[in-house]
Amino acid sequence: MVEPATDTIAATRLVPLLKDELDIVIPTIRNLDFLEMWRPFFEPYHLIIVQDGDPSKVIKVPEGFDYELYNRNDINRILGPKASCISFKDSACRCFGYMVSKKKYIFTIDDDCFVSSFDLCFLCYFLREFCIWVFVFLAKV
Repeated sequence: MVEPATDTIAATRLVPLLKDELDIVIPTIRNLDFLEMWRPFFEPYHLIIVQDGDPSKVIKVPEGFDYELYNRNDINRILGPKASCISFKDSACRCFGYMVSKKKYIFTIDDDCFVSSFDLCFLCYFLREFCIWVFVFLAKV
């Protein structure tokens, strides 16, 4: 007979992985409506949003996310004469997000990435097989 989950066990499963150790960096030129579909995955984490392009354009972030938003003016103010090392032509502005993050891990995603509609079981299978392959490869080295 399988025992029902206790409140303590259920509560521990709801804690997001690496919650206090992970920042999500997003370079963007547009409003971040795409975050709504990522909400179940990203809402527990701190977002660092780096606006590419015109700093006078207002970027809208959906309610409920913990985030910092930087634009070219912020980067110029923070980095001073070294600000030119951050490119604003090819989403390389994400590098500034990496720089200001204080977390151990950084995940980055572009503003045109959407949640897939395909079966996640396939992805789990792929990741398992890939990890086995890497383990076997490393064991031979």
